[in-house]
Amino acid sequence: MHSTASDGGYDSVTLMQKCKDAGMTLVSLTDHDTTEAIPAAREKAEALSMLFIEGIELSTAYEGESVDILGYGIDITSESLQKTLSFHRTKRLDRMKQMISKCQEEGMSVTLPEVEQFVTGSTYSRPHLAKLLVEKGYVASVQEAFEHYLGYNKPCYVKKEDEMSPSEACATIHEAGGLAIVAHPVYYKIDSAIYSWLVNGEIDGVEVYHRDHSLDDIERFRHIVESAEQKTGRSFFQTGGTDFHHESFGRDGEVLGESKLPYAHADKLFRTIFASRI
Repeated sequence: MHSTASDGGYDSVTLMQKCKDAGMTLVSLTDHDTTEAIPAAREKAEALSMLFIEGIELSTAYEGESVDILGYGIDITSESLQKTLSFHRTKRLDRMKQMISKCQEEGMSVTLPEVEQFVTGSTYSRPHLAKLLVEKGYVASVQEAFEHYLGYNKPCYVKKEDEMSPSEACATIHEAGGLAIVAHPVYYKIDSAIYSWLVNGEIDGVEVYHRDHSLDDIERFRHIVESAEQKTGRSFFQTGGTDFHHESFGRDGEVLGESKLPYAHADKLFRTIFASRI
């Protein structure tokens, strides 16, 4: 899930309270390219008797396709991690400036200072620009902004520059002591690559359970993980999450905690992460 430190709609403390109210017991905050909200989120989660895992979401590029990699159980004080995150936050700002220029070319009067009123953290993301387009009346909703202007291959879309490869992202996560997981694989068409990354030890697991995964999708990705386990004799992680941003944007009817992770998989993830800290 995401907080206002990146492109979410709630600050991390409020988000943890909403998680508790939704009946969640194990949570992780995985903002884009920033860990600044994790200390407050962890403190609030623990005060509410929830188990908390430090997380991150990194953007990567693979054969021209955008692939997100989740990191769980990271050491947020890792100097190499923070150096990498800082570099990519700068690239996000550069990208935002380019998207604003494209919006202006489309006849929309928008500026960087206007976008910045929606940026409550250190990471610039497309939803921030989308909110400005809504405020100015160019679109009726954030979703419409993506459908007409900011989504992939739309007029104002700009590809991120200097993105990491999945291998580089995984190495960054591992160096920070975390587990590297391929996020929401239903968005990609790289099943064979995911299998290879598991077998080769580049990733530690797959986000099998996600709000956009049908039962057939879940079975498909479970099969990839289990096939890799049979091939290598190693055990991998099957994780899950709602990728929550806010009820009113991200996706229509987005509900916090709706995508459940089976207890056995959650317990395995938590025990593995915290066993390394004893």
